[in-house]
Amino acid sequence: MAGIEDLKKQMSKIADDEYYASLQKYLERDPGAKYFNPDDLSYIAMDKSGEYNYKGFTPTRTKETDDMEEYMKQRKIDSVYSPEATFLKKMEKGKIPLAILQEPVKTGKEPGDLDKILTILHESRHQIMTKPEFRDIINKYGIKEETFMRFLDKEFFPELDPQLPKFVRPKDAYKIYGEAVEEYKEKFGKEEKGYLTKIKNMFATGGAVDKPLYDRN
Repeated sequence: MAGIEDLKKQMSKIADDEYYASLQKYLERDPGAKYFNPDDLSYIAMDKSGEYNYKGFTPTRTKETDDMEEYMKQRKIDSVYSPEATFLKKMEKGKIPLAILQEPVKTGKEPGDLDKILTILHESRHQIMTKPEFRDIINKYGIKEETFMRFLDKEFFPELDPQLPKFVRPKDAYKIYGEAVEEYKEKFGKEEKGYLTKIKNMFATGGAVDKPLYDRN
């Protein structure tokens, strides 16, 4: 019996390793991902997670929970906010958590999984843009943060064809944002050890991330 249980554990480990490896190849596209702390991720709708008008958001403009509650109320997000979510509690502790409304990534290969990964990376970039070394790029080129995030989305996930805004002078805009994207890649593209461990904490059942629990087949 022990032999069968050991075999099951070994097979489960192989499946988990393949699962995380499939996620890693997508996350590693964006060098900024390694600066993100998975503990800050919060699936605020928990078991009601799904497709809404907003995929996620990051409170980079306020540290006040009252302001954030009003933000969610105005966008009718408060109706799906779960009392089990730790998003506001993390804000009270001075953190800048990421609020995700979509369901968690399933296998990394399911329809919609890539879009979910992009949402997490997009919101995590808003968080790390509060760091001086990242903010310097925005200040240097005099560009808008959200637009820069979208150019990075398109750079790392072109197959999703992320929407870019329309510009009065598109040639000049694409040139400036393109240079900013290249500097981002060059400045933060170095590998970091222990990266896979961070990925496991981000997506695995359990761990420090508060999220709905879905079984993976």
